[in-house]
Amino acid sequence: MKKFRFKLETVLNVKEQKEELLKTELLKLQAQKIEQEQMLKEIKEKRAYFSRQKSDESKGITDIQSLIYFEQYISSLLIKIDNTKNKIKELEKQADIKRVEVVEASREKKVFEKLKKKEFEEFEKAILYNEQKVLDEIAVNKFNRKEQHSY
Repeated sequence: MKKFRFKLETVLNVKEQKEELLKTELLKLQAQKIEQEQMLKEIKEKRAYFSRQKSDESKGITDIQSLIYFEQYISSLLIKIDNTKNKIKELEKQADIKRVEVVEASREKKVFEKLKKKEFEEFEKAILYNEQKVLDEIAVNKFNRKEQHSY
């Protein structure tokens, strides 16, 4: 008996590799987003800390230079917060696009897997048919031999 060989096995392998690559890229984007969210949290905590420091400094006797420094630093933190939020939004958009690509690649792969399964089932049917044919032939030959010996 010959062994089952799917004609489009290489195409199926390429589809599987493409899906895995897209999944890896999606995971990287999600990791970057988590990293940016952590950075955003840290920047917000710094801003809150320095805002408290500024209010504490402004209550006591302090020089103008310190207040200007606090104000400029807090402003730069606000800019960083905005930039980080924009990066997070961009990463979310990229992840959404990548998610759609992963779904599409998965769908393409499943089409070839179904085709392979269908061809394998047809291959098994052909094997069973051939085996049944051989068994029928053996039975006919055995019957014919019995008929010839009975005369």
